[in-house]
Amino acid sequence: LQAYWDLARAEREKHDWTTVAVTGSVGKTTVKDFLTHLMTAYRPTGSTSGNRNSTLGLPAQLLSQPQSVEVFVAETGMSRPGELDLLGRILQPIGVLLYTRIAPVHTEFFDGIEGIVKAKGELLSYLADSGTLVVNADDRHQDGYPSQTPAKVLRYGAGGDARIENLTDLGLLGSRFDLVLPTGRATVDLELPGLHQSENLLAAATAGYALGLSADEISAASSSLTAAPHRGRLYRLADGILLVDDSYNASPVAVARMLELLASVPGRRVAVLGEMFELGELAVEAHRAVGERAARSCDVLLAVGSESARLVAEAAIAAGLESVELVEDADDAVELLRNRLQPNDVVLVKGSRGVALDRTVARLVGEEAA
Repeated sequence: LQAYWDLARAEREKHDWTTVAVTGSVGKTTVKDFLTHLMTAYRPTGSTSGNRNSTLGLPAQLLSQPQSVEVFVAETGMSRPGELDLLGRILQPIGVLLYTRIAPVHTEFFDGIEGIVKAKGELLSYLADSGTLVVNADDRHQDGYPSQTPAKVLRYGAGGDARIENLTDLGLLGSRFDLVLPTGRATVDLELPGLHQSENLLAAATAGYALGLSADEISAASSSLTAAPHRGRLYRLADGILLVDDSYNASPVAVARMLELLASVPGRRVAVLGEMFELGELAVEAHRAVGERAARSCDVLLAVGSESARLVAEAAIAAGLESVELVEDADDAVELLRNRLQPNDVVLVKGSRGVALDRTVARLVGEEAA
C-alpha cells in the first residue's frame, strides 16, 4: 500500500495540474460531478469517477488521467481519522479545497460530530497558500476552517460571496434561480429535482469561479446537467407512476432532504426507505427521526432492513402514519410494491448502499442492478 501511495504521489508531481479536492459528509459525489461538468466545457478536466474517493480508489483514478488534463477534480472521502491526511499528501498542492456540508456520517468511527469536523480539516494543511478555500456559509461546523490556512476564502450560501437569489422551486422539474458571484450574476435553469441540488450547484459554481469561470459560463454549462445513476434520477413507469431513484446511499441529512422533496409533490406519495449504516450511537435516534419525518411526508411507507428499519416503521406509526410496511430486503420490497402501487403514485427509493435498494429500482424499471 505504501508503494502504491508513493507511486500516486510521484505521478502527481509530474503534472502541473490545478487540483481540486471536494470533501464533506453529504453531496460530495454530486458536487464533484457538477464541477467536472462545468469545467470540462471550458478546460481539459479530469476527475475521480463514481465515488472512488478512498485511499484505494483515489490513487487509481489519479494514475489513470490522460496527459491533456489541466484540472483534476478529486472527491476525497473518509471513514476513519487520518485518511484525508494521506489523500492530502498525495494531492498536494491543492489549488481549490471545497467543503460541501458536514453532518453525522460514519459516526461510529469518530468522537461525535467534533471528531468528524477535525478529521475533515486534515486537508487544510495541503491547500496551497495561493489556493482557494471554499466553505459553506450555512454550515457552522466549517466556521473554524478559514483561520487554519493563509489561502483565499470564498463562502457560498446565505450572505456569502456566492449565493442564490430569486429561487423558484419547480418540484420534480428542478429549480430556477439567479446565481450571484463576486463579479456578476446569471439565471440558472437546473433540471434536477430537489432544492438541495441548487445548493450542490452553488458549491460547484463557487469552485468554478475560483478556477476562472464567469456566472454566464456556469449558467450555460448548467443547462445540460443530469442526475447521476441512483442519485435523484427520475423514471416514468407504467400507469403514470413516477419513481425517484436516490438509492445510492443515505444519511440522516440526505434522507430528510429527499423526504422534504417528496412532501412537496401532489398525489399519493410512497417512501421506500432502507436502513442507514455506520451511525454508531446515533443510529437509534436517527432512525426514529426518519420515521417521524416520513409520517409527515408520505402516504405509504415501506421500511427495508432489520432492527433499524423496524425503528423507522414504529416511529412512523407512532406519529400517525397508517400505511406502514416492514420487509427484510430489496427483493421483498419489489414484490410488495408490485402489489401495492397505484396509478400516478410518486415513489421515493432511498437507503444506505448495503441495503441494495438499487436492485429494487432495477427490477421495477427493468434494468440490471448497477
